[in-house]
Amino acid sequence: MASIVIGLYLVATAIAAVLGVVSDDIHAIRPFGVSLHFSWEIDEYWQGERGLGVTLLVGTLAVNVWTLRQVFTLPPRAPRPADPRVRWLRRLLYLAVADVLVLGSLTDLLLPDRLADTFTLLVWGPMQVLFALALTGVLRGLALTLAVLDVLGMAVEVADEFGADIPNAFEILDLVYPFWLLLILIGQHRDGRWHRTTTITGWTFLITALVLPYVALALERFRDIPTFSIFTALAMFTILNAAWMARSAHELHNPDPTPTAPRQRSGGLRLLPAVAVLIPVLTLVHPEETARLTYTGWEDECMDWTVLHKKFGDTRPQDRDKAFLCLARSTMDGVPPMFDDTVPDQRILAYGRRLCDATTREEQEALLTQAGSPRPAWGADPSDLVFICPGKISEQQPHLLNSEAAEKASAAAWIAEENAKCTDPWPKVRAKRQGTAAYFLFEGGGYSVFDANDDSEEDSFSAAIDDGFVAVTGSSASVMTYNENEPICLTAKAFPAAPPLHLKGWNEVTELSILSRTGHLGIPVMEEGMDEGAGISLPNLALNGPGRYRLRVYARGEEFAPEQHLIVIYPGHSTKKIVYRQ
Repeated sequence: MASIVIGLYLVATAIAAVLGVVSDDIHAIRPFGVSLHFSWEIDEYWQGERGLGVTLLVGTLAVNVWTLRQVFTLPPRAPRPADPRVRWLRRLLYLAVADVLVLGSLTDLLLPDRLADTFTLLVWGPMQVLFALALTGVLRGLALTLAVLDVLGMAVEVADEFGADIPNAFEILDLVYPFWLLLILIGQHRDGRWHRTTTITGWTFLITALVLPYVALALERFRDIPTFSIFTALAMFTILNAAWMARSAHELHNPDPTPTAPRQRSGGLRLLPAVAVLIPVLTLVHPEETARLTYTGWEDECMDWTVLHKKFGDTRPQDRDKAFLCLARSTMDGVPPMFDDTVPDQRILAYGRRLCDATTREEQEALLTQAGSPRPAWGADPSDLVFICPGKISEQQPHLLNSEAAEKASAAAWIAEENAKCTDPWPKVRAKRQGTAAYFLFEGGGYSVFDANDDSEEDSFSAAIDDGFVAVTGSSASVMTYNENEPICLTAKAFPAAPPLHLKGWNEVTELSILSRTGHLGIPVMEEGMDEGAGISLPNLALNGPGRYRLRVYARGEEFAPEQHLIVIYPGHSTKKIVYRQ
């Protein structure tokens, strides 16, 4: 069976390699040469270092082939173990191997996070407990205690996915698995059922998992290799977990254990289970200098805040410190982080709260300089600080406490309020199409009337600045305003023929020619996330479809609040510009 599986795997890899050579794209081989159990994107660093990238692919291929050989080289037939716990342990170990190789990727892809985590708990939890019970000797009780603690940690993660209010202190349970595996490997070494190759495989996996973070940090600091690149490059060894579990399951068919070490229990060892319970609790109390790098800016757990920009009002209270740590270490869009990854969590949180107390940008810069920030002159954004000091931030910017829904509702209410302030300045003359809305201005002011379906790249804005009021280039017109960064009132009217001139009460009135190539002339509406546009959708002003129109623009601003503009459009062939009032 092993030969068949490895043969199919190598054929698939060879096809992918040919495709990679033909397309000159190293990514083509990734699904086969790299990933049996996780998706490794060959990022820009290794893509640029083509020789290193190919070396990593070949090395990963070798590790994968060896692992497949261990998994699918089945043991000879033998009587079933008498102990039902051992029989169930073998089944669960094989299921865990399948989870590492295939099922984990499928559940992550096909199931919601809460169900994927539940599946992990149901497979790995009983497996760890039964493995501890299968051991012999003095380590059995301690291994069982750690197995129960790790199961509790997985259960906490599941409860967290289902929205339970879980204290942050339970995160320490994430550290239990390596210690459980350490005891299991020691027990296997003392137990006659498992071969030396099995324990060496387990030790290789464990040591790699423990050492890798420190190797990554050292290479990033001294060789300028991105941490993420190092993790993806060396993560090939994590598949050895599947090889170790498969070999452990195969060899459980061996006869009863023949211990190689005395089973005599010393008085001190009787205390080990109690120590195992106390150690995680004691690790919660440690000196401020201890570097707990729980959340880095690029981790999946941070995406809610660094990529999706999750609001304070949508963040659970127990996740607010996490959110600030993610934002403080974020390097999204190539921006340097507020704090370097080498600064411990608790120091970042302490500096963050001191930044909340700073009253000037200079004070913030001094604090960040003291903390060794890569960008002290930028200060700290209130939208980041709100997660650790909401009371202080809300005194100046209460909207930062909103949820996404509340912010949208607030924005909609503000737009509706501004729209309600605007009325038709020429109500006695009804147009065939017309509308009135608040128009929200951005930096510099001004707005446009244009054919949105016309792909011609025509810039009338510069010409309008030179004119001081309005200019047209082809199918695009730009109108300058007296104000900026605030709403004005804008009325647009489309007539089938030239309406009366109506100059009274207006400061500026100019008429020009504008072209509609596709039968559309409109004013942009303010879309979600934008800073400018009309508060409601205004009608298409090109009544006769494609063709030339006359555009008459009225404006008054000094004595009016808000500033008012009137746009009049009607069909006309003249290309003459007429300034009626200036």
